[in-house]
Amino acid sequence: MSFTGLRSVVLCLGLLALPALAADKSTAPYLHATEGRAVERKPTLLQMLVAALKPKSVHAAETAHRPRVRHVATAARKRKASPAAAAMEPAVAPPTTVGAAATPPAPLSEADPAAKGLALFNDVSLSDGGKASCATCHFSTGHTNNKTYVGLDVVADGDPNGRNTPTLWGVGERSVFGWAGQAATLEDSIRGIIVNRMKGPEPSKEKLAALVAYVRTLNYPANWQVKDDGTPRDDASAAVKRGYELYIGDGGCGTCHVLPSFDKKSRDDIGTGGKFKVPTLHAVASTAPYFHDGRTASLRDAVKLMWEVYAKKMDSRLPTDAELDDLTAYVGAL
Repeated sequence: MSFTGLRSVVLCLGLLALPALAADKSTAPYLHATEGRAVERKPTLLQMLVAALKPKSVHAAETAHRPRVRHVATAARKRKASPAAAAMEPAVAPPTTVGAAATPPAPLSEADPAAKGLALFNDVSLSDGGKASCATCHFSTGHTNNKTYVGLDVVADGDPNGRNTPTLWGVGERSVFGWAGQAATLEDSIRGIIVNRMKGPEPSKEKLAALVAYVRTLNYPANWQVKDDGTPRDDASAAVKRGYELYIGDGGCGTCHVLPSFDKKSRDDIGTGGKFKVPTLHAVASTAPYFHDGRTASLRDAVKLMWEVYAKKMDSRLPTDAELDDLTAYVGAL
């Protein structure tokens, strides 16, 4: 029997069974209006039979068998990327924060004199026999390696002939250069280190200019407790604020370490073996050991020694332990 004939037979049987099937129910819901509101009602078996025999369009058949696809945005949120897919995606570097003194403030192009200076700063050919570069004692960042030297030899801290390596952060703001204050300009200071300390060949004017350009890019780290003029910020700790009052008052520190540079041009004899330049106190918490020969490892001991020197000179009082703690807190925050 053909499909058309079978369809006719089934339709006739359905019509003959209409009275018995009128009250039958199925599971497919639909809505109709009753008293102005939507009420759920289910189709009869006859309605389902007629709907089943009705030919479906090609479009409807394809839709019925088409796999369900989520919205792209929803799928992206819920789908976990496979390792292979993740490897194909471009890597995104995590945000980093670099201190102002750790690297130059901006990338250096090859044409920038400071970039040439950075290369020279790490160049051992500036020394006799290629033994050392500027970065040997100051790292590439210009900060101190916290060692004491005689020439290029590391000696024990406190050696009377030794010279403690200072930081080059903020070196462009200094008044004079070198522990003895012998260099009036940054160019003279760098030349003297190369020729006298490193025993290297006489540097050209171009090399000196490049080195000066680089070290002038080395700034102090940002300070959250002390303003640029040296005064405490409003949100600085109570100890730092008390220490500041002692610094400019009874401690006498400000008479030599003058704000805002925290150094001065003259040399002073504080009883450590001669006259030496007053060093800057910026970033002093990370420059131990202290004094020209590195004789003091502790910042608090260095602060105590200097208050005692001032008290003896001015015939004034000595600090209490609590005052030493506060003054050290302020100096350490610079």
